[in-house]
Amino acid sequence: MYNPFKEMRKIQKEMGKLFEHNFMNRFGNFSMNEPFSNIEEDENELTFRINLPGVKKEDIQLLINESTLEVKVEKKSELKIKKKNYSREESSYKGFRKVMSLPCKIIPEEADSNYQDGVLEIKMPKAEKKKLRKIEIK
Repeated sequence: MYNPFKEMRKIQKEMGKLFEHNFMNRFGNFSMNEPFSNIEEDENELTFRINLPGVKKEDIQLLINESTLEVKVEKKSELKIKKKNYSREESSYKGFRKVMSLPCKIIPEEADSNYQDGVLEIKMPKAEKKKLRKIEIK
């Protein structure tokens, strides 16, 4: 006898595995969800903002070159309690890594960042576009 609920549970289980594998744990054992981010472009610069509530500035690492931006967050914590007949040690590790291709070339040496109220903002000046040069054919 056909049981549609059994099939639905099977699909739900497979979808759960797919989401867990691709989104929650896509960088090893990292367990921090990827936060909301936004990139804006004007004629002179790119501005990248990412929400990192509860993250300390020391836990953030930025890597940038002319065409990519990488933001890494690693939060490590340890708890050690030692009493007369009792000892407890715990450690946890959370983090994520976001690498994005930038929509245009930038000048990495002139990039500037600011972290305030849980929002990281990175301003990246655009590199000048090379002008086409007309060459005479001989």
